[in-house]
Amino acid sequence: MVKCTNCENRWPLRAIIKRYSTLEAGMNCPHCGEVQYLSREYRKRSLLATLLIPLLILIPAFINVSFIATAFIFVLAFMAIVSIHLFTMELAGGEEAGWGQESYGESRAYFGQ
Repeated sequence: MVKCTNCENRWPLRAIIKRYSTLEAGMNCPHCGEVQYLSREYRKRSLLATLLIPLLILIPAFINVSFIATAFIFVLAFMAIVSIHLFTMELAGGEEAGWGQESYGESRAYFGQ
């Protein structure tokens, strides 16, 4: 389950769903009020899990499957992906750079600026 990086308290499921369904970069911890962000590792994992959906679209192209079976597979995949996202969410105390990038200050130091 999701824990705050500041107070180490677990977030209630309602707060996790709210965090999952908003587009804001950060969200306040329901216990201590400290702003929490999604960790870089979690964002990588969630992107890879989400990329499974386009692969499922290709199933009917290679295998003769009925529409009902395909729809059932999509519903199961959607529920699995949402579950993976909700129960493996990791938080970070500060906003982290994405995909192998350093934060702005680290990249400036590297280039001697």
